[in-house]
Amino acid sequence: MGNLYESKFMKALQKFGEKAAANKTFSAISAGMMVSMGAILVGALFQIIATVPTLFKWCTTESAFYKFFMLPYNMTMGMISLIVVFGLAYAYAKMLGMKPLVNGVNALLIFLIVAAPATTYTLADGKSFTGMDTTALGSIGLFAAILIGIFTVKITHFFQKHNITIKMPDAVPPFLQDTFTTLIPLTVNVLFWYGLNTLVTKVFTVSLPLAISGLLAQPLKALTSVPGMAILILIATLLWSFGIHGTMIVFIAIMPAMMQYLTTNADLVAAGKPPVFAPVALFGALAACGGTGNTLPLVLMGLRSKSEQLKAVSKASLVPVIFNINEPVTFGFPIMYNPIMAIPFILTPLLTLFFMWIGYAIGFFKPGYVVLLTAMPIGVSEFLTSMAWQNLLIPVMAFVVGFILYRPFFKVYEKQLVAKEAAVSQMEKEAAASQMEIV
Repeated sequence: MGNLYESKFMKALQKFGEKAAANKTFSAISAGMMVSMGAILVGALFQIIATVPTLFKWCTTESAFYKFFMLPYNMTMGMISLIVVFGLAYAYAKMLGMKPLVNGVNALLIFLIVAAPATTYTLADGKSFTGMDTTALGSIGLFAAILIGIFTVKITHFFQKHNITIKMPDAVPPFLQDTFTTLIPLTVNVLFWYGLNTLVTKVFTVSLPLAISGLLAQPLKALTSVPGMAILILIATLLWSFGIHGTMIVFIAIMPAMMQYLTTNADLVAAGKPPVFAPVALFGALAACGGTGNTLPLVLMGLRSKSEQLKAVSKASLVPVIFNINEPVTFGFPIMYNPIMAIPFILTPLLTLFFMWIGYAIGFFKPGYVVLLTAMPIGVSEFLTSMAWQNLLIPVMAFVVGFILYRPFFKVYEKQLVAKEAAVSQMEKEAAASQMEIV
C-alpha cells in the first residue's frame, strides 16, 4: 500500500489534482458547491424525519406529517441550483477581482429568467395569478446553474476589462457605482441567455436546463443489458463528477424498464411463480451503500482522518449516507471536480455491479418484485423490494469493494489536504506573531 501511495501514477494524479484545484474556474465551482452544504444538510435531515415513519407504515407520503416535513427539503434541495449559481458567481467574481455580491445577484437573476420565468395563469373562475415552475431549480438544473454562474461572470469581466461600462462620478455611493458598472454586461447577459433559452424552448419545447437533461437522457434508454447497465452507471458517476445529477438523468431514462421489471415479477409472485432476474436490477449497484458512489466507507475513513476538512465533512455526512443521501459527501469532500476522488467514485459501483451480477447469476441474490422507487436507508430497499434476507448482503459487498478502492485515493487526497492545512496554520501563526510584534 505504501508503494502505491508513492507510485508515479499517484504522484502524477496528485499533481493534476493540485493544478485543477488551483484553476479559478474549478475553485469557483467547488466554492459554489460548498456554499450549498448547509442547505443540503438541512434538507437531508428533514427528508430523513419525513421518510422514516413511512418505512414502518406509521404514515404515508400523502399524510399531513410527511408533507409538513418534506417542505423544508423541497425548499432546500428543491432550490439547490439557486444557491449554487449565486455562490459560484460570487466566488468566481471575487477571484477575478470583481464585485462579488452584484455578480452573484446578476447570475441568480439570469438563472431564474432561464429556469423559472414568471408566468401568468388564468383559473377556471376567471381569476389570474403569477407563478413560477420550480422543476429546474433543484438538482436537475445544476449543470445549467454552473454554466450560467461561470459565463455571466466571464462576460461581465470581459466588458469591465475593456472598459465597456457606465462610469459614475466619485460622489455617487459605491453600491450605486457597482450597479451601473455591471448594467451593460448584465443587459448583454440577459439578452444572450434569454435568447438562447427562447431558441431552445422553440426547438425542444422545454427550458434550457430541462433540455440539457433531456438530451443527456435520450441515448441511455436502450442500455438495459448487463454491459448496458455498466455503461449507465459509468455515465451517471461521470456526470456527477462534472457537476451534473447523473443519477437522476439515468434513472429517468431507465425508470420505465425498472417499473416493467418489478410489476412483471409482482404478477409472477401473485401467480405463485418465482420472480425472474433482469439486468435493470443491477442499477442498484450505483447506490447500494451510502448513495451514489457507495460512499459510506469513504465517510468512515474520513472520521479518522488527519485532515480537519475531511473529518468535519465526514461527521456531518455520516447520518445522511446511512440513509443513502450522498450529496454532503459529493459536495463536501468534494468529489465533484476532484480528479483524485472521482476515480474510485466511478470504479466502486462498476466493480460492485460485477459482483452483484455474479450473485444473481448463481441464484444467491433474489430478483425484486415490490415497487419501491425512492431513497431508503442502507439495506432497506434491497430487502423490501425482494423480501429476501440474502439481498441484505448487497450493501455489505458494496462496502467491502468501496473500502478497498477508496482507501489508496483517500490517503493521497488526505496527504494533500493535511499539507495545505498545515501551510495555512503556519501562515496564521506568522501573521499573529507579526501582529504581536507591532503591538
